[in-house]
Amino acid sequence: MIEVSDLNFSSALEFTYSIKDYELEEGEIFDFSNVHNCDPFPMLIASTAIRQLREISSVKKCTAKNCDNSYAQHMRFYKAIGINRGRELDENYGNNNYLPITKLTIKDLREDGIKNLERIQEVIVRKSKLMASVLSRGNASFAKWLTYVLTEIMRNIPEHSQANEIWYCAQYWPTYDLVELAILDEGIGVKNSLLSNYAYSDLVADDSDALKLSIRPGISRTFVPGGENLSNDEWKNSGYGLYMVSRLCEELGGSFIIASGDSAIRLKKKSLTQYRCHLKGTGIQIRIKPSKIVNYERVAKDILREGEGEVKESKKAFRSASKSTRSLFGYDD
Repeated sequence: MIEVSDLNFSSALEFTYSIKDYELEEGEIFDFSNVHNCDPFPMLIASTAIRQLREISSVKKCTAKNCDNSYAQHMRFYKAIGINRGRELDENYGNNNYLPITKLTIKDLREDGIKNLERIQEVIVRKSKLMASVLSRGNASFAKWLTYVLTEIMRNIPEHSQANEIWYCAQYWPTYDLVELAILDEGIGVKNSLLSNYAYSDLVADDSDALKLSIRPGISRTFVPGGENLSNDEWKNSGYGLYMVSRLCEELGGSFIIASGDSAIRLKKKSLTQYRCHLKGTGIQIRIKPSKIVNYERVAKDILREGEGEVKESKKAFRSASKSTRSLFGYDD
């Protein structure tokens, strides 16, 4: 029997690691009696870890007990695992307090773009604006910030992960002035993505190295050492997305987690904490207080200037952010 841990971020990360080498038996029981807390990011990574464990097994039947957490049912946690309990994954619902676990297929996004004569990045912007409008509660500045964050993270998935789907969910707790966003893919992972670029082969020995490198400015698998790395294409990847998002979360009093392979890192209050986990693909958690977003564009401009200054002499990073990122924050000098 597998006892699923309570779903806060640290226990969920440890749970994914604890079942890393578990061999399922026919009729295996998953016990959810310890699941009380159900935050978006822990729900996504725990459901994915269980789903992946089941997919690689030859076991034909597993059972589940104590799947009676009403919030987990409503957020489609059990359905994301493959347990027939709670709302269906294809139901369209949510409100300005939450977005339930939802799956977007890359194929559908591309077909949507073809139908509307848009690039997939433009489709993702539309999706991001819609998600942001649900959670922002009429706060225009927060809606703009959310749109930027969602766009930067979700566009990485078709551009780098080789995943077929994007999974996401979110929760707004007005009483605590807190929003949590969680986005996940089941692609090749950060390490394999970066190692596809020979420029980083001497910098990445394991998943932890890869995650720390991924949040540095200008780091991208699309970087060409000694080549032409400037472009007028506003969607040209420049490796500043995760850097900007993670730093903005820190500077605005929030937190940022990225997990991939056997490692996860959390940034909060200018400190980095490492955790072990096991995730095929990449999961990201963003926590932020909407009240802190008021002057985020000024903060973002300073972060961008600092990042570009940091890699000014680098031979392994884009020295300038993309045209869209620079213009978004009024940093065109």
